[in-house]
Amino acid sequence: MKTRAIVGAVILLIVLYAFRVYKVNSEIRAVKEDMIPFGTEREVTNGVTMKVNGYTVLSKEEAKEKYDYDLEMDEEVKIILVNVTYSNKTNKSKTVDTRPNSIEKTGYSTATEMMLYSLCNQFDLDVTLKSGEKKEVILPYILFKFQFEQGEWEKLEDEVFYISNSRYPVKTKWMLK
Repeated sequence: MKTRAIVGAVILLIVLYAFRVYKVNSEIRAVKEDMIPFGTEREVTNGVTMKVNGYTVLSKEEAKEKYDYDLEMDEEVKIILVNVTYSNKTNKSKTVDTRPNSIEKTGYSTATEMMLYSLCNQFDLDVTLKSGEKKEVILPYILFKFQFEQGEWEKLEDEVFYISNSRYPVKTKWMLK
């Protein structure tokens, strides 16, 4: 009799727990994806738009030569420089934060490399735009070989990467090509 009561209590707890998990999960909205085609201008903050212009892939040696950027690591890397344009469409000065931008693909994400950012751009991570002003910004990202499978690394430039600057409730995907 005592065993039946314990088994009944355990079953009741499992059912109540499963119901609670279901209730919580049904209340949380799924992430919506907003895929922004390459070269499309879209608002990122009140009156400020962003557009992806293209990207360049550099080796460590090329980054050292072009920007005097020394990674000081032996690991093989690929440096992706994404060129974007921010435009202020308002009649007031606006500031846009470039830090939320990360480069991503399915199963991979990395943030902007801050040291290289300061070498590629003549302004801070918070870009101030006067009324009607446009500014080109280079968003640098470092991808390390150890983060990818060998076959994937060799074909990395053919992979579909995108820039994301918001993740929930809408995940933006600024396509790079």
